[in-house]
Order: sequence, then structure tokens, then C-alpha cells
Amino acid sequence: MQNSRSRAYQFQGFTIVEVLVTIAIIGLLLALLLPAVQQSREAARNTACKNKLRQISLAIQNYHDIHKVLPPGYIASRPQDMTASERSHWSWGAMILPQLEQTSLYQNLQPGTSKLHEQLATPAGLKALTTPIDVFVCPSDDSGTALNAFNATLSDNPSDPAASWYDRRLTSDGSDRIAIAKSNYAMIGCSSISTTPIVDSKPYGPATGVAYQNSNVSLADITDGTSNTLLVGERAFRRDDLNIGAANALGFSSEVNTQSTSAGIKAAGMCVLGIANHGINWTADNRIHQTRGFHSSHTGGANFALCDGSVRFVSENIHHNNATVPSSDLRDGKWIDSTYERLCGKSDGQEVGEF
Repeated sequence: MQNSRSRAYQFQGFTIVEVLVTIAIIGLLLALLLPAVQQSREAARNTACKNKLRQISLAIQNYHDIHKVLPPGYIASRPQDMTASERSHWSWGAMILPQLEQTSLYQNLQPGTSKLHEQLATPAGLKALTTPIDVFVCPSDDSGTALNAFNATLSDNPSDPAASWYDRRLTSDGSDRIAIAKSNYAMIGCSSISTTPIVDSKPYGPATGVAYQNSNVSLADITDGTSNTLLVGERAFRRDDLNIGAANALGFSSEVNTQSTSAGIKAAGMCVLGIANHGINWTADNRIHQTRGFHSSHTGGANFALCDGSVRFVSENIHHNNATVPSSDLRDGKWIDSTYERLCGKSDGQEVGEF
């Protein structure tokens, strides 16, 4: 009888040492499994991002089938005026809404017929412009808002006058500032670090990308080959410790930016377009102007759609040289001397090779 009670007592619970060992083992397993789970989730988000880029690329292809040209980068009523101060610039994203199964939104907003700032002044238009459009949002972007409320004065150098160049907000009457639905995707505007060719072709020649101010590029104009030319790329809201600001889904107001030959519509156009700038995911220097490049929330590079409809993850270590810049002597894309620039240019005539 005594032995029976002794055995029951022995199995009533665990010792403190056993509990601590068990907790340590569970903690070790969690430490080993958590990175794998996080990597799996990011892989799923990256795949979803690529799928959204495919949808956008297909919509642009369908737009081309109908109109025989790619959608314009954005619409401006004062072409080649680098000091333009307009409230309404519909962008390529607005033009392809019917091809993205957003016909109702397109009919309500009537891009190209109605004025963007007029839509902002009505309750229905304001709601339409500030409602998130899922296909334009990368799942990995954790900015926490569907509205692109970014203002470059939130950057790490708010005292720099350039900090006001890249305000993503719009205006309905010149005095208000309204954040609209964001986009994590921007069309390729040019292969250089300069925004000038996107607006004015006189100093350095026309933009070398597929989309720019009032552009009407056809697939036949992409003489480098559609499989060697980038169409749309990623832009995150934030990268490392820098606010990049993502992009706008449907348009912008150039009026909210500083009006000078170095800002105005040139800077405002980066709400919807991107250039090669200092390279993919680059935030080390010239930080104010990084908002006009391409960045992602993914590790090691960014996703791009090409003009043939394919989607590629392009490494941030891709060969790129931003030291050769456009000038009166280096016009018409003659500054292009790196793989990344060649991919951004549609007709530079240079072989790309593997990337």
C-alpha cells in the first residue's frame, strides 16, 4: 500500500528543471521556425505582387490593342512647360481602369473628359479617388494606409527647399491638400537621372522610356525588343529609414509643388512615373530625390513588368552607372552605358544580355 502511494506521488507533476528544459526547447523551436514562417509569408506576398504586375501589364497590352499606343504617362494641357501649375493630371493608371475591370470607376471619373480637381470637389468623386484599388497595392508595402499622404517634408532633410518638390497630394481649389489612393507601381519614364526629358525634349532629347508627358508610344517604337524593355516597376512607400512615398494610382496636381525650372511639373510627374535615377533600392545619397526612382519592400531588388507581358525580379545589384548624365553633348539616350539604363530605354540599340 505504501509503495502504491509513493508511485502516485512521484507522477503528480514535473520538476522545475524539467519545466525549464521544456520551455527552452519550445523557445528554440520557435526561434528556428519563425524566420521560415516569415520567409514563407514574404514569398507569398512577393508572388501576389508579381501577379498584380501581370494584371497591370496585361491591361496595358489590352489598352494598346484598342488604341494602338500605350497609355500616356500623364496628360498635361501645357506641353513642355517645366513650370506648369495645373490641378489636373490624369495618369496612365486612370486610362487603363476599364482593362482592369474597373469600368464603373472609369465611367464615374471620366478621365480625359472631366477634370481631376473637379472630381475632388464632389463627394462622389472624392470617394472614388480616395478608395483603395487593390491591384495597385503591393502586399509587402506596410505603410499602413491606402491613401498616399506622403509629403517629402517628412524626409530626413526637411530644411532643404527640395523637400517640397515631391508632395503626392492633390488640390481641388489651390488651397487644400488631398491624399488619394496610392500605387506601388510606376511606369518607366526615362533611363537617366534627370526628369527633364519627360517634360521637355529640347535640352537633352526626348524621354527614352515608354511613358512621359502626353506620350503616345506604340509597341513598334520599342525597337530594343519588348522582352528587353521595362514597362512598370515597383515603388515602396518606405525603404530602410527613408520615406520614398510610393506613387499615385490615378493622377496628380503639379500646382502643389514648387514652381521653378527645377521643380514644378518635372518633380510632380514622379507621382506616376519613375526613372533609373541612382539605381534600384538606392537610399544612400541624394536622399531627397530618391523618391523618383524604383524601390520595393522585398529583399534584394524589385519586381518589374516588361513590355512583352512578363514579370521579372531585378536585382538591386544590377549593373548601373549614374555618373554619365544627359547633356547637350550626350543627347537622345547617348548617356546610356549600363544594363539597368538599357532596360529602361526602349530604343537605344544596345544589347542587354542576361540580367
